[in-house]
Amino acid sequence: MELNKECMEILRYMIEKDDYIKVEELAKKYKITDRAIRYKIDKIENFLVKNGFEYFDKKYGQGIKVTNSKEVKVYIERFTSEYTPYKYAYSKEERILFMTLRLLQENENMKIKEFEEKLCISKNTLLKEFDVIQENLKKYNLNLVRKPGVGLIVEGLEIDKRNAVIDIISESVSVEEVVNYASKKSSQSKISMLQFDALFKEIDIDFIDELIKNAEVKLKREFSDEAYGGLITHLAIMIKRVQIGKVLSTQLVNYDFVKETLEYEVTKDIIKKIEDKYQIKVPNEEISYIVIHLLGAKVVNNNFLVNKNEDNKLLNIIDFMTKYIESYYKIDLDEERVGLYDGLLLHLRPSLYRVKYGSKIINPLFERIKSEQSRLFKVVTTACKYLEEYIGKELGEHEISYIVLHYAAVIARYEQKTNGQAKIIVVCGSGIGSSKLVASKILERFDVNILGTYSSRNITSELENSCDYIISTVDIPSLNKDKYIKVSPLITSRDLEKLENYMHPIRKIDKGKNEILLLDRILGKIKKYCDIRDEEQLRYEILYEMKKQEEIEISNKEKQSLSYFIKKENIEIKLNCKDWKDVISKGADILIKKDYITEKYKEGIIEKLEEIGPYMVIAPGVCLSHVDMADEINRTSMSLINLKYPIKFNSEFNDPVRVVLTFATKDKESHLNALLGFMNLINNANDLNSLISASSKDEVIDIIKKY
Repeated sequence: MELNKECMEILRYMIEKDDYIKVEELAKKYKITDRAIRYKIDKIENFLVKNGFEYFDKKYGQGIKVTNSKEVKVYIERFTSEYTPYKYAYSKEERILFMTLRLLQENENMKIKEFEEKLCISKNTLLKEFDVIQENLKKYNLNLVRKPGVGLIVEGLEIDKRNAVIDIISESVSVEEVVNYASKKSSQSKISMLQFDALFKEIDIDFIDELIKNAEVKLKREFSDEAYGGLITHLAIMIKRVQIGKVLSTQLVNYDFVKETLEYEVTKDIIKKIEDKYQIKVPNEEISYIVIHLLGAKVVNNNFLVNKNEDNKLLNIIDFMTKYIESYYKIDLDEERVGLYDGLLLHLRPSLYRVKYGSKIINPLFERIKSEQSRLFKVVTTACKYLEEYIGKELGEHEISYIVLHYAAVIARYEQKTNGQAKIIVVCGSGIGSSKLVASKILERFDVNILGTYSSRNITSELENSCDYIISTVDIPSLNKDKYIKVSPLITSRDLEKLENYMHPIRKIDKGKNEILLLDRILGKIKKYCDIRDEEQLRYEILYEMKKQEEIEISNKEKQSLSYFIKKENIEIKLNCKDWKDVISKGADILIKKDYITEKYKEGIIEKLEEIGPYMVIAPGVCLSHVDMADEINRTSMSLINLKYPIKFNSEFNDPVRVVLTFATKDKESHLNALLGFMNLINNANDLNSLISASSKDEVIDIIKKY
């Protein structure tokens, strides 16, 4: 008997409480009848006993308690990360991917029963999905054979099976997931974990990782994450197939040519170590298979000149391609040319071998590049004819898309240098001070012209065409995601790095020099209308007044700093919340009790999150709770809470939330300095961690005083 999601939540709650709890209390918390909660408690207790733990500790009048809760907690954490059915219902597409991968790797007939138990679905559903698998395998010249009472098996050439496996992995699992799995032996994605289990079962990943690192040292190059993930996958497939006697039957490349390469020597060393570890004999056909992947592996750094003669030929081709593109766009890349040529040469060295020997590469950004850079894509495709003539084969659109990226980046830098200030539109979901905050942070860092700030609903094609970039804190329903730059409302350091890919930072102006220039302009105006008896004395007195005004402005800023708004009575520590709505409510209730905001303001925040999504979760673990409802605000104010247990807001990158700043402002300016202080706080990892773990209000006050 396994636990469903609701039973697991009840058990987690009981573990964290670590005290007696009445059945009636549980029924009320989970909004079910006493009878239903007793049934679930029995189910949970049976599950624990089945897995070697004791029955619940029960006391009359006090309730029930988990026995040995610490040990149970450790077991449950492991259980939820490793065991799947109770937690996750696979989609049809995910099931098909997993079953195809398993069938392609099996040498014997597989029983349908195994898939029924693993995926928790009916036989009838499986039979329908096997029809889809059979159809999908046809494009690889493979056939799914089904024999009643015997099972299922995929028939076809070994190389076709391996190509199918590689395609499934590259299309369904990201490079980042493969790299993370190689280092952590786990994945946050349940379907990826299932696929990794099928692919790497009984494979020593650390051993393979060491082989690839040694290859990088010997070849004097650093593989890209994409190439690293591909090599781990290829080596794992080869080992498992050779172990069951399924080897490649034909040479994939001229063996005499292969033997002349450094990659061949490195591969021989890899194969010898694999043979010794797994007690297998790897044939020459398999060696050439690995050599091809080493030759075609994308690199991010290469200190080894593969072939000077070939490099010179490639540089000549790159020069022809670049001149063609320059003539089309009527530009001269000039000083940008050196960096462009180096980058393309580094990319094209392995690309030659991939194309020559049919080793496919998938660009995960392909559709976006082809759509966003449609004009450039066509121009580069034409320019690549020079390269295709040299190789003797067509590149294919995915290979071309990587070359497009190089030219897109250099043309963007060229246009920015020649066109002056970039024109920017800022979009904010709430329409409140966030847009001004974003605008001010952008102007601080970049030399741009902000055309205006808008809500996401008011972005039209006319507005889009009027600017160079749209920078938004929320998703814009009317635009594709590649048409705008999404950032946090507080503009984190990561956001600034992202924006630097599009805009050049402004030069810092010397503050003292700026003041002298202003002083000279003021004196110039005075001289037009007045006779000055002592110019030097007047100069000193004006400068003194400027400094005095600066001190007043600094003082005003300090009054409206984060510590000005966040007092002890506006802080709550280690709150226990059941969901994100409860989190928002508790943060707002602090201000409602002081009559700073109304109940409608709280409701407005929740409605905005339901409408737009978790855009207020601005950084990992941090939510900035607010809404544009000035009529429901009696006083500009803020509250700060941290949570006993993290809560999910369904934010793709920043869940779960641990800290919430709730703010309400009657104007567009008075809170901005405090928000800037909060932004600086959450960008300081040590202070943010201290804020998350703070167990007293005094600790929180000490942290925010810095900002």
